[in-house]
Amino acid sequence: MNFSSIYEQGSSNTITLKKKRMETKPKRQLNHVNLKQKIGCKLLTLSLYDSLWDGNQENISVRETIKWISSKDGSWFPKDLDSMKLFIVRGPPKLNIDDETNFCDPVILSKILQAKEIFEELDVKELSKARCRANAFETIRSAFFMNRAALKMANIDAVTGFIFTDIDRNPHHCKKQGPYYFADVCAGPGGFSEYILWRKKWMFKGFGFTLKCDHDFELYQSHCASPVSFNAQYGVHGDGNICRIDNIEHFSTNIRNECEGLGVHFMMSDGGFSVEGNENLQEILSKQLYVCQCLMALEIVRPNGHFVTKLFDLFTLFSVGLIFLMYKCFDKISILKPNASRPANSERYLLCYGLKNNPHTDTIRTYLASIATELWDLREVRKSSTIDINEIVPLSIIKSDDDFCEFLTESNNKIGRNQIIGLEKLGVFGRNARLVDPRQDDLRTESLRYWRIPDVPKLPLPKCTPDDLLKLAVNSFEFMNAPTNIIDNVEELNRLANTGDWLYALSGCTQKTNICNFYVGVGDSRVYRWQCSKWVRIKKLLLIRGTLLYGEMINEKVLKKVDDEVKEVTRRSLHVIDALRLGDTSLADLPLRERLELIETYCQAVNHESRIDHIRVRAKPMHQFLTIPALCSQLPLEIIPFDSILPTLGLQSITESYEVNSVMFLNGGTEISFQDTFTTRIQTFLSNNKDEPDAAGSVLTLTLNSSIDDYK
Repeated sequence: MNFSSIYEQGSSNTITLKKKRMETKPKRQLNHVNLKQKIGCKLLTLSLYDSLWDGNQENISVRETIKWISSKDGSWFPKDLDSMKLFIVRGPPKLNIDDETNFCDPVILSKILQAKEIFEELDVKELSKARCRANAFETIRSAFFMNRAALKMANIDAVTGFIFTDIDRNPHHCKKQGPYYFADVCAGPGGFSEYILWRKKWMFKGFGFTLKCDHDFELYQSHCASPVSFNAQYGVHGDGNICRIDNIEHFSTNIRNECEGLGVHFMMSDGGFSVEGNENLQEILSKQLYVCQCLMALEIVRPNGHFVTKLFDLFTLFSVGLIFLMYKCFDKISILKPNASRPANSERYLLCYGLKNNPHTDTIRTYLASIATELWDLREVRKSSTIDINEIVPLSIIKSDDDFCEFLTESNNKIGRNQIIGLEKLGVFGRNARLVDPRQDDLRTESLRYWRIPDVPKLPLPKCTPDDLLKLAVNSFEFMNAPTNIIDNVEELNRLANTGDWLYALSGCTQKTNICNFYVGVGDSRVYRWQCSKWVRIKKLLLIRGTLLYGEMINEKVLKKVDDEVKEVTRRSLHVIDALRLGDTSLADLPLRERLELIETYCQAVNHESRIDHIRVRAKPMHQFLTIPALCSQLPLEIIPFDSILPTLGLQSITESYEVNSVMFLNGGTEISFQDTFTTRIQTFLSNNKDEPDAAGSVLTLTLNSSIDDYK
């Protein structure tokens, strides 16, 4: 049985396809009577497009080009918050955009608005059918992912040279060990995250923020990515509404607590809502969402991190001003309409590379927070329909930057021309139900190859039991019952060869109770512990499917500050000592020190402090054997149990510790496999309990006889 995912990364070969003329089967020409009978009177008001389509109108290339623009030194930057607040122009809400021609060709804008009338004229079902036949990239669909959003992110990632999934190779971010952090905002059910987690597995850890319930994350439905290293949150109000400023602040605080205090390496956002019947006002209706997604990025992305967000039309001075501010906050920006985005809609993506860490960025972040707060007050508190924020950066300042103006105008015109063609094509395909773009299959194949996505079917992962996993991980699992080697005092270790290779860990095990066991994750939130020679289901513990590790369950003492009071609480925690497999990654033949580095990354990825009702997962702190004399000098003469201080994980934690009753020694030689390390482990106990069992009994107790009650 092959437990690993069948979805592996594909080739990066690319191709630009030659243009082909649309083909259609012989068919009698539809007249207005036929149209009326087929799809209703509404279609009769459409422009009289030809019933055939010339594919040469479309400039289609699998390998897309992208243009970046950087803000030059010496150009305008904000001075202070008070000065920026004077930029805001308030007035009656705009009800049209046909006069917004500062950053686009007026003829193109007029044609876009005219072409969008197709959404009012075509029957919804016929429009959907026409789109499926007209869009040259439509048959790519979702591949083996949950939805099409995953392919959009794969497309964006490939076009940018994989700046997101290869951020671990970025000189500003590369580090000895992961995980790398990302956020997925306004993006339920989680296609963007599914792509990232499929590509990078548990080496990346994700945080989600989206509307709860109807638009929630559903990564548990994925057939190719584990949701264990992804944590959805919903803000202080619990609703996932990004337009509430205190929700943004709450999410930002949690992110920084779990991301080394620095924030995520990149953020993705894909917010949108239905504008049926108001397609021409989509940009105006989305302004609050635009601002809040950009504000969230400035709050949670670490210095030199990246940001990608979905936008729609970019004609109004409000939207242009927002893009201008992000242009000032990042090293460079770009605007991309990826192939995976349907050509007839207004969707495009703002790409922001390398967040600047300077006072100007801080000022802009605070400025956007004040705008977001005011927009919330206007819409949700005062329910005002007579006043709106129409500008946030003066046109004179924007116009003073020739490079930016040229960049945005060129982007709007290019995307606009392609959108007009896409809308006209929809009209033609709506009139002629037999038209199908013949390039769809070829474009699917070559696009997936360029994006490094294998062209395989969406198949559910096979069911798996702990024993299935064991058979995959080891030839024989009898070694799991091997007893630990017990010594009476540390001095006996001086007889060992190569003592410099050995490591030690402080353990909660006593001579009466062993709390060290094997744990296995088999998917669907099912985790089992090897206990009394059988597998026992463990609740409220999440491990990635395919994981097989060795650890001990600890009751940690957490001293935390709640409001103005200091309280002591107990948190259950799995301390991971060693591992055979972490997800689909086998560690069986790696030396101990390499295993420990991967374990550290894994534990940081799967542990989520905001899930206070779940069992924590942390890597057991390991120490060099040669430091044992220093440890012994700290112990009392009678050698009794003591508390060991741990790195704090909780947001409000002051100290976190656990009771140490023994010391475990592990052979970390470079030629020593997991199985050899496990079978040669040594343990010495600190407890001086009067009712200690005999030596033979203590061995059995340590390896086999832990009861379920010991873990409650």
